[in-house]
Amino acid sequence: MKNFKFLILIILFAFSLPYMYGGCVVIYSSDGFDSIEEPKDEETTKDYDGSTAQAAITPLNAAALAAGAFAGGLSNAGTAPQSLKLLQRTDSSQIDVFRPLQYPLVLAHGLRRIESDAELNISGLSKVVTESSSLRGGCGGELTYTLTFDRISANFSGDILFADYCDDGVVISGDTDIDGTFETGSGVFTTATFIFDDMADEFHTLDGEITLDLSDTPLCATFTAYSQDNQTGEVYRLKNYSINLFEFFDRVEIEIFGTFYHPDDGFVRLTTPEPFIVFENDDWPASGQLLIQGGSDTAAHLIAVDPAHYQIKADTDGDGIFEWDSVILNWADF
Repeated sequence: MKNFKFLILIILFAFSLPYMYGGCVVIYSSDGFDSIEEPKDEETTKDYDGSTAQAAITPLNAAALAAGAFAGGLSNAGTAPQSLKLLQRTDSSQIDVFRPLQYPLVLAHGLRRIESDAELNISGLSKVVTESSSLRGGCGGELTYTLTFDRISANFSGDILFADYCDDGVVISGDTDIDGTFETGSGVFTTATFIFDDMADEFHTLDGEITLDLSDTPLCATFTAYSQDNQTGEVYRLKNYSINLFEFFDRVEIEIFGTFYHPDDGFVRLTTPEPFIVFENDDWPASGQLLIQGGSDTAAHLIAVDPAHYQIKADTDGDGIFEWDSVILNWADF
């Protein structure tokens, strides 16, 4: 899964092959994007009453579908994006400008604080250790955890409660069950799955699960969840919506892929023909492309032109020509 020397970036229209990204991995059916089995939602409680058909991309919805897929239905219009700093194993890192990354990074930062707080590397501890404590957020609020660690199997499980917990300006509240794995010698978390109802920030309420792979670079986060807009009440759906975050000295590279459901138009499949690159001093991607695939071979690209501008182009008749053009748009108005 993490063999970076043989990283496979086979993207455009090679739909019969697996996409191997080094972190998260997604495999499409041999029939292509159009053959998708509708998911069963026993694990979630928030009803999605929007369209479950594959969206036909048109000049009227191309921008909304591409932008929604890019943001994972988690837009935060009216809030200035924060400056980028690379993800470190401390609680001092900034949250990335990509809205879908904010939840995983808040959760990852919280886990890093817990692993520093818990005393799992002390010799002579019993096989099973239960740790409970509360930690203040970097900018307010609190998280309270009770976790049980099996030092033989290297598995853990338990509960984390976020109460207006603030991490670099992002405030979340909600209770989540959690299980995963850790390194027995150091207590460092390697994987974690969060299952929750009504995990909320100021803009959205999530219901579902997020899985993190923290064992290596890139950080891999996968959503299967409903996202309800707290202002409009609209519910969006993310199915196996995966994010790879590659860290470098002066930038991060971000890949996203999976399925995004828009309540009005239905679902599109998405991938990144070119990773989005965000430099440390920029608020928005300097380059990168998102490809969404709709019904009847329709498709659209969201293209990062530079750190201030982006563009959306669409093939709305399925002939392979991206004839519709949004013209150059401002990231600040995204």
